[in-house]
Amino acid sequence: MFVIYFGSKKGKKTIIFFFLFLFLLGGFFFLGNPLYRLLHRSLDRVEKRVVFMGQGLEGKTREQIEEMFAAKFEEWQINPVNAVYNSLDNTIIPETWGYRINIPETVNKIMSAGPGEEVEPFYEAVFPQITIADYPSAVIKKGNAAKKQIAFMINVAWGTEYIQPMLEVLEAEKAQGTFFVVGTWAKKNIELVEEIYRRKHLLANHGHTDSVVYTELTAAEIQSGLEEVNNLIFDVTGEKPHFFTPHKGEYNPLVLETVSRCGMRTVLWTLDTVDWMEPGVEKMHERVTEKIHGGAIVLMHPTRDTVLFLKEAIPVIKDKGLAIVTLEELFSPQNPPSSLIGY
Repeated sequence: MFVIYFGSKKGKKTIIFFFLFLFLLGGFFFLGNPLYRLLHRSLDRVEKRVVFMGQGLEGKTREQIEEMFAAKFEEWQINPVNAVYNSLDNTIIPETWGYRINIPETVNKIMSAGPGEEVEPFYEAVFPQITIADYPSAVIKKGNAAKKQIAFMINVAWGTEYIQPMLEVLEAEKAQGTFFVVGTWAKKNIELVEEIYRRKHLLANHGHTDSVVYTELTAAEIQSGLEEVNNLIFDVTGEKPHFFTPHKGEYNPLVLETVSRCGMRTVLWTLDTVDWMEPGVEKMHERVTEKIHGGAIVLMHPTRDTVLFLKEAIPVIKDKGLAIVTLEELFSPQNPPSSLIGY
């Protein structure tokens, strides 16, 4: 029994605290307290207009949603893809992660969603058993086709007049490139190196000089040349480059091993514009846009025809459903699950 003595000061204080307690308790449970709403939703039904993968779930219970998701589990699972190593030519195609929807966590998100909310799945990554890290000296000539992406490899050893126009086209088309710079060129054109980085493109290593091929050098000479370019790029970006491509595409086991010891990966190309031979824009189209596919690496240089080619080719490539990204993105094992599961 709760007794209050109104005639005393103590009784007056008690009743004030009592009604204050009731007010706060009522506010907690009835005035929209977030914790209350969370508990209510978890124990009751989905709020109005809550949507998941384009499907309205209003009024469904937790049990109903769990049953529906259990039936869809296999459909919503993406298996990882192992890196593919070819011992005959020491090349490797990068891996991609798999994904699966964590059903309990996703159901919790749905049950706690507010009215009109669109809920995203809660994904868990599933990792492949074989990765490019298992073969650090292997050459990459293309990315994984499952990613629906391609990359431009732009080798820069000479010329300056077409760098800026290329950057303008890439920016206008919202495309990214990976610029492999030679050390002797970079030293003379540090402002252009800074501009490439400012435009959010990736800088990579094309050796310290184009007057010799690295297959003619000792390990110490190769390493010294690589570090010279890496330091130049680091001074601009604050990061050491992860990728190297050799002059004339020539390499041997010593080059690959030395590049690997420097913490980099040797990269070649899938498709070649041969723009340096001035074949004409139409011929470049035949060599690239007619053969383009997911994972392709397209080699080019800063020439007049390349600028024209980019203006015409980028929309064609995009129309094929391929994004144009840096090599870092192309080789990343992460593959947005939403684009694969298709919600």
